[in-house]
Amino acid sequence: MKNNNEEITNEILYDYVFHFNPHLGTWAAIPRSLYSEYWNDFTLEGVIRSSKYETLISILCKTKGDSTKIKELVK
Repeated sequence: MKNNNEEITNEILYDYVFHFNPHLGTWAAIPRSLYSEYWNDFTLEGVIRSSKYETLISILCKTKGDSTKIKELVK
């Protein structure tokens, strides 16, 4: 049985697509609303990147996916 924190995490993560770039060795968390644009503009604002997938998960969970909070956290 899932607890509330797991359900919230799953709900937040559902709105993101994760992509690994083997040339740079980085992961990207792409909001679903920006997914198509991402492939035309790698530097697209709103996409967060890290060398570790777990870091992206942590950021999204801490901010509950709020883009304003994400910007503040990753400054």
